[in-house]
Amino acid sequence: MLRQNLTLFIVTGFFGLLFGTGAFVVTSALMPEFEGVSTYRLLAEIGGADDALGSDNRNEDTVARLASTEAAIAISEPLLRRVIDSDNVQTIDWIQQWRTENDQLNPQEALIELMDEISASHVKRTEFFQIKWRAQNPDDVLVLLSEVQGQYDAQRQRSRDRRLDEAIRPYQNKLEEIDDLILTLEGKIKDEIGQNSILGLNDDSGSLQEDLTARELERNELLSALEMGMGTRGQLNAKLNGIADPEQEDIRNAEADIVVRQALTEIQLLRGILAEHRQSFGPDHSQVKKTDRQLDARIREKDRKIQEIINRNLAAELSLTNNQIESLTRTEQMLAEEIDVISQALIESTANLASLRKLESRLVRQEERRAEIIRQMDDIRAVFLRDDSDAVQLVTAVQRPTEAVWPMWYTMIPGVTILSLFLVAGLVFLREMLDQRVRSTNDLAAIPGSRILGVIPDLKDDPTDASRAETAVRDHPNSVIAESYRQFATAFRKARIGSEARTVLFSAGMPDAGTSSVVINLAATAAAAGRSVAIVDANFRRPRIGSILGLDPEDPGLGDVLCEAAEIDGVIQTTSDGISVVPVGTTANRVIERFDGETAGRFLKELGTRYDVVLIDGPPLVVASESMSIAHAVDATVLVVRAFSEDRGLVARLIRQLNDHSGVLLGIVLNRPRNTAGGYFRRNYQAIAQYTNDQPGED
Repeated sequence: MLRQNLTLFIVTGFFGLLFGTGAFVVTSALMPEFEGVSTYRLLAEIGGADDALGSDNRNEDTVARLASTEAAIAISEPLLRRVIDSDNVQTIDWIQQWRTENDQLNPQEALIELMDEISASHVKRTEFFQIKWRAQNPDDVLVLLSEVQGQYDAQRQRSRDRRLDEAIRPYQNKLEEIDDLILTLEGKIKDEIGQNSILGLNDDSGSLQEDLTARELERNELLSALEMGMGTRGQLNAKLNGIADPEQEDIRNAEADIVVRQALTEIQLLRGILAEHRQSFGPDHSQVKKTDRQLDARIREKDRKIQEIINRNLAAELSLTNNQIESLTRTEQMLAEEIDVISQALIESTANLASLRKLESRLVRQEERRAEIIRQMDDIRAVFLRDDSDAVQLVTAVQRPTEAVWPMWYTMIPGVTILSLFLVAGLVFLREMLDQRVRSTNDLAAIPGSRILGVIPDLKDDPTDASRAETAVRDHPNSVIAESYRQFATAFRKARIGSEARTVLFSAGMPDAGTSSVVINLAATAAAAGRSVAIVDANFRRPRIGSILGLDPEDPGLGDVLCEAAEIDGVIQTTSDGISVVPVGTTANRVIERFDGETAGRFLKELGTRYDVVLIDGPPLVVASESMSIAHAVDATVLVVRAFSEDRGLVARLIRQLNDHSGVLLGIVLNRPRNTAGGYFRRNYQAIAQYTNDQPGED
């Protein structure tokens, strides 16, 4: 479609440029628009008065939502109403259009128009939002947007003051409650001190506690010593009563006694004498036995003395232990009595001090809470006093615009041009959609059952010097049309051999489709390839074969054979290029009804046995009923469709009819499609022409 209407689009683009340029010049002179912009930024949230930079944990969606909210507030109806009512805006040119003949302003209409014109939006992927407004007077833009800035800033300040008051008020109420509670606690503490004669929280309860602790520690030590003494006494009684054996220490202490040592000396001496006697007299001598008895007596005496001394020592130690136990018991009883006295005194003192301490503790807590609330209130005030405490900050104030933002040549001129092209393209597309004619191979491909055998270009699309399409293969063999027929002949031969067809009818849907030209050029191609080929002119109404080939229109032909006025051999003529031709016949014998007889079938069958292929030039299918009769008599049919002449619906109906009434429909030949000289076909045709005209050896 683009290639076919390329010239129209070029002309449309040229006039679109002219119209766009004119529109730009006119609108620039008569209706320029100047735009002003105020830019605000959303700041990070401040955690406290000592927070230097603040912390920004907001995601992109949150920032966009907050920015959109502030933008909506900046151009809200109440704010813009105050802008309209301001003295500065009352004097600008823009607002004068809403004044009546009595110089009375209609503020409601001005407000509605301003709300439609002014805009505020978030700048995507940033922390900024902008307020924009356009007018034909740049001074109006500066004045009105400056007033919008002022009203928006004033509204934000009022909002900050209100938020500060709302933030402080709960703390003030709580502070008043705490002050009342502190006064109550101070009165109770004063009464408690007066009633119990307490000098203060540091009364003698501390010294009493220290005395009590010391007495309890001393008593615990006495109890430990008493317990140890009782254990020692039990051990001594067990030894004295024979329940427990004396310890080695007890035995060593007894052996250290002088009496025991003398006994040990005597025993040692007797042992020496006994040894001498045994050596001198022998072991059985009476003197030896006597000395032995003396030694045993001394040993028993020594053991008895040791036991007496051990018992004596144990008794003395037991007596000492009993005395110590009695002393410790008396001391412990005295300490217990003192502890009871001190504990009672401490209980009385602690009871009074506990109540006072409780009151003092409550008082301290309330004073701490009061100090914390005051600190929080000061911190809130400090946050609101900071310049960056406002979440919105004016980054760029509006400036008086110096250049118009509309019209812009780089948008208006191309825009008008593109719009013109789109408009024309839409009309062309609409025309193409409504036009049901076959224009190209794409239209044929969309028809069910169609098979395209070839495309024969229009003579004016041939870049060579071809001057006659009817005999292009013979007279202009190097032309694009001739090459197109050769390509068609290849596809035709393949389809014909596949169906074993020898007699083939060529017919169109409507007159002037170029069927005769297709038949003659196809026959010339077959003859040039060395195949025997015959042409039969079966169009009794408008015969064309004879006139194209230069034959006498009254020569005997097909009509004479069908009327049995001539034989087959008498009607066949041969051209100079080897093509056998059966002309239409004499005028008197061109009887259309003869096609329904058996003679036509026998004649075509006979020709099929004599030639490799027989090409029948038949009349149009729509206007000549005999075409279907001929289709019954042949082996196959080829439908010739002239571009821009026949509707797609007609071609589809003809395909169905030929499939139902003829032997085989080999395919379709698209003849003379126009404006194929652009794009793909253009390059193909140029390549064909260049290749066929190149001198040998140039490859």
